[in-house]
Amino acid sequence: MSGGWPYNTARWRKLRAAKLRANPMCEYCPAHAQAVATEVDHKQAINNGGDPWDWDNLASACGACHKSKTVADKQGRPWVRKGCGPDGMPVDPGHPCYRGMGGRKSAVAGSETDVAHSRRVSS
Repeated sequence: MSGGWPYNTARWRKLRAAKLRANPMCEYCPAHAQAVATEVDHKQAINNGGDPWDWDNLASACGACHKSKTVADKQGRPWVRKGCGPDGMPVDPGHPCYRGMGGRKSAVAGSETDVAHSRRVSS
């Protein structure tokens, strides 16, 4: 968290605390492996027009998700959450293991999971 506006205001500290109380688990981690949220992310970055005070623009996040999303935002690229789904396969459809597959095979009963449904968060 940066020390500048709005992060150095009492209003932000109160809003951040309320968000973490309301949503104590990372909203970006997959449901089967959610981490405890320690940070609050602006879904649309403030410097990209995101409202710093809008509850709907906030997401409780673990440090790893927040850091990787912030880096992607600063580099001007879409953020793709890293890690594996409940089937043990990477959630990033761009992962090299999917080259030439045309779709993601699930370990559960051989079902097909469309890679387009993986979690992407745009900034």
